[in-house]
Amino acid sequence: MSPLLAGAAAAAVVIGALVAARLLLSAVTVHGSSMTPTLDQGDVLLVLRHRRRVRAGRIVVVQRPDWNTGWEGPPTPSGAGGWYVKRVLAVPGDPVPDWVAGEQPERVPPGMLVLRGDHERSDDSKQHGLCPSDRMYGVVLTRLRAAGERTAS
Repeated sequence: MSPLLAGAAAAAVVIGALVAARLLLSAVTVHGSSMTPTLDQGDVLLVLRHRRRVRAGRIVVVQRPDWNTGWEGPPTPSGAGGWYVKRVLAVPGDPVPDWVAGEQPERVPPGMLVLRGDHERSDDSKQHGLCPSDRMYGVVLTRLRAAGERTAS
């Protein structure tokens, strides 16, 4: 293979990887205090965009519930109502905690999650019940930048 073709092939692979990474990874900025003390207002999070199964204990980004209907009904397109950052406390098959809003089954059904903010006054499954997993935008991989941390210019 000629050096020109090899260089073009390598560039195509790199461009493809960057496009795939952009489709799979997002940076999300925290607004609010529902995940305090773990996360603070202004923290920037790296989120792996997927809706596959998630483990209890992971922090996720989910579509904000409607104040009148909770997570009932179809999701809004592209999270038009906004996003929440919450911790997954229970996944399908786990017992449903007694503090979850509404009449709930004994165990979390398939396709549902129990979510809770780390702050005691968080708006989560206490008010809105079980969250359909199709409302999940993705799983937080890491905090890229803590609130107040300086970045190079």
